[in-house]
Amino acid sequence: MSRYVYLLGSLPTSVIEKAHAQAFKDLPREKRRELFEELRPFLVEGEQAENDDNDLLARLVRRAEERRARRAIDTGGTAPSGGESAALDPRDGVDPRALMMSAGVMTVVAHHFLLSTALTTYFTVGAGALLADQPAWVGDITGVEASAAGGGYDGAGFDGGVGGFDAGGFGGFDAGGGFG
Repeated sequence: MSRYVYLLGSLPTSVIEKAHAQAFKDLPREKRRELFEELRPFLVEGEQAENDDNDLLARLVRRAEERRARRAIDTGGTAPSGGESAALDPRDGVDPRALMMSAGVMTVVAHHFLLSTALTTYFTVGAGALLADQPAWVGDITGVEASAAGGGYDGAGFDGGVGGFDAGGFGGFDAGGGFG
């Protein structure tokens, strides 16, 4: 579960939405509908007519998660009580993680999120493939060794199959300054 929560705080929103959409497709329709009804306050005007498809549900969870994170920052890490915050804005009473826990789907969603093709693609050929500072378990999930992070570029040379690039020999560059 901690890996899922970590990735929610570190991935781009587009990857989070795609991974959630893939995870939600494996949920029973009645569970998706239950989540959708609870997340209804996060619908924008143009989405009111849309049904509870996986992509829409993923957007709603992302919006609710972003609002939950902002509330936590605004309140110094303490969640406002549901009664007083819900009176101000109905979205403030919605915690997407608590919703998924109470619906009994959090473990399934987190598991399928971590194994989604959206996540694997991001860390193997997407922008995440260039990040060298990810925890080693990301490689365990995506099948990319931690030592392979950074796209094969280690500063001494890179050959992406197009002839090669050597960044290791800039000659005797000396910024000077004479500080001794």
